Order: sequence, then structure tokens, then C-alpha cells
Amino acid sequence: MDKIWNKDEIQRYIDEEIEESLRLDYKASGALDKTDNKKKEITKDVSAMANSAGGLIIYGIKEYQEKSKKHKPEEIDGIKRSEISKEWLEHVISNIQPRIDGLLIHPITIEDNEDLVVYVVEIPKSNTAHQATNCIYYKRFNFESVPMEDYEVRDTMGRKGNPQFKLEFSINIFSEKKISNLGKTPEEIINVNLLILATNVGKVYANYVNAYISIPVEIAHEVPVWQTKESLKNGEDFDKVKTIQYTEDNTVRDVVDWDMSITGPSKKYGPARYQPILPGLTHSWHIALRDDIDEVDMEDLNISWTLYADNARPISGTIKVSDIRINDRRSE
Repeated sequence: MDKIWNKDEIQRYIDEEIEESLRLDYKASGALDKTDNKKKEITKDVSAMANSAGGLIIYGIKEYQEKSKKHKPEEIDGIKRSEISKEWLEHVISNIQPRIDGLLIHPITIEDNEDLVVYVVEIPKSNTAHQATNCIYYKRFNFESVPMEDYEVRDTMGRKGNPQFKLEFSINIFSEKKISNLGKTPEEIINVNLLILATNVGKVYANYVNAYISIPVEIAHEVPVWQTKESLKNGEDFDKVKTIQYTEDNTVRDVVDWDMSITGPSKKYGPARYQPILPGLTHSWHIALRDDIDEVDMEDLNISWTLYADNARPISGTIKVSDIRINDRRSE
């Protein structure tokens, strides 16, 4: 998580009432205490985050008590650094078995005397299952840390033997000049596409990857023929469809020859084949969007996806279109 943590960033979470989630947990100052029960709770909550999707635990923020605002941050509830140090918290967390690699603790000073702090604990999604000091494996579920079932522990421990993917999205806008008829002035064509970068963040390579991307009709460029036929076959009114689904994979086609003609050479391709994605490498997909996308109100539009890779469990996610970075290169 490439974020700069300071008092202003902590206050932003409160001002915007960012709610707890699978990857975010708030704890009041009382959660850090030197009693055995509190130390067990710390290892329980931290291990649960690592066993799930990773995320943040922010110690030193009090939540609202009223039901209508439950799980939302109310105010900073500072922790005395002189009583609960970063080193003490690191020592408690280090009792989780096995140790969690890549975990970071950020002490955020909230007073001039530097004794009152908030601790932000960044917890990566782990490649194995971690056990709290009470010898139980936990996961995040409905804002809580709950015991894992046996199959969940086995699946989590198997992560290191399967590829894992992270998806990043951006929208690219660029122009090109095309001549539609000989002798006429070149016409400027606007192209817009959704760039999806699928990075293998696991430790083993992926032989087969399939992704299903659902794009809102408001920004889609065209409807895949197979989806139109499928809707007609099922007796659906296609005008009422809200999203268009695109299917992507990690296949490539090699150039095997050139076709020489009077209009110019063109490439001849061989059959499609799967190209393994090695750990740390990225495969890209481009999906065409409508060329007047900057005229669309994207505030309430979402893109959802599900990705399958070899024997790994499918992963899914949703991103707001308005949160996607736009690279406008029309002026270049």
C-alpha cells in the first residue's frame, strides 16, 4: 500500500466516515493493553487479516456507538506511546505463527508532545495460513475475526502453490489520423480503451488464465456477438441489459509468415496458444470503450470482474469507473 500516513490522512478517514470492511478495521486505544486477553485479541485480528485479503488495522480510532453509524469512525482515540510502544506491538504480533512477512507498523503522532499516537498496521495478504496465540486460525467475516473451517485453512495454506493475481485498471484516450477515401484530408479518429494489467504476484507461474470483465453499457463500445445471441436465445430484451461481459485470457498468436500483396504486406498468424505468466510478470488486455466517454456521467458506474488461474480459487472484484485513472493523450 503506497500511501503516506500522517495525521491529515487519519482525519480524512474520520471526516469521510470510511466504513470498516473486509480490509479495514478500527480499534479504540483500549484494544492495546498488556493483559494476556488483549494480546491474544491482537494476534487474532492481525492473523485474520493476513489469512483473508490483507488490509489495515488502525489502532487509536473510536467507532460510533449508535446503530445507524456502526462500523464508522467517530474520532481519534490516541494511544500513549510511552505506555504502548511500536516495539511492544511488533513483539506481540511476532507471536503469530508463522510470522507474517511484509507487515508494517506506522506510528502517527497526533499531538505536539509526540506521546499520543495512532498505530496503522499494514498487513499483506499472506501465502499461507497464520495461527493466533490461542492456536486457532481466523479470517475476516462481516467486520469480525471468526474461526476458519478446516477446508479454508487448507485452501489458504495452498496459496503459495498457486498463482495469485492483482488487477490494475486505467482508461486511455488517444487520437490517430486515418484516410477513409484516397485523396481526402486525413480524418482524426478518437480511440478509447480500458487497459487491464493482470500481474502474477504469487510465487508460481500461471499456465491458464481466464477473466470475465463486466462493463456498464453506458461506456461500452460494442456488444460481443456471442452475448447478443445468448440474450436472444434466452428470450431477454437486450435493451434492458445493464452490463456487457467480455472474456479475456492469456493466449497469444505467433507471426508465421507474411502475405505480400499490392496493398502492402500483412502478417499471417499461427493458431492461438496459452503463454504462461511468470511470477512478477504482467499480462495486458485492452477493451474498446465509446469514443465520447468524457461526456458520460460515470459517478454511479462500476466495473466488476472474476479471474480464474490454474487451480487457484477464483478472485473477484469491483471498481468504480470514476476511480479509474484516465490517460488523455489526444494532445500528444
